[in-house]
Amino acid sequence: MKETRKTIQKELVHEAVMVSCDHPTAEQIYDSIILKHPTISKATVYRNLNLLVEDGIILRVRVLGGPDHFDKTIRPHYHIQCRVCKRVDDIEVSPDLGIQTKIINAKGFEVDSYEIVFTGICPDCLEKNAAKSSEGAQVWN
Repeated sequence: MKETRKTIQKELVHEAVMVSCDHPTAEQIYDSIILKHPTISKATVYRNLNLLVEDGIILRVRVLGGPDHFDKTIRPHYHIQCRVCKRVDDIEVSPDLGIQTKIINAKGFEVDSYEIVFTGICPDCLEKNAAKSSEGAQVWN
């Protein structure tokens, strides 16, 4: 982990991620900061998110079909994304560290990291769909 200089903007971005109860996107982080600090730019938020990820202070969670999310939990763990609302949550299971060995043995790669994001439908979307289904409609296809 390389040492980068601390700035007020970087601290604001870091704090916004740390106080979040979920896995916010860069846009959501920007929206939360701009309320108290209207002079901060989106470019500054994006740049500092990238620096925090590079420094190993936060995680970037790449998801299919949507923007990256950011996570304050940096220990190895998995994520699940709702395919309807795109919400991202942690999954509390022990990571399968044997995956690296299997990949090395199967393809000869030297694995230095990996990300696993499961997809499904979150409880809120399931509940909305159940309510809509009783009315004869569906939230998703």
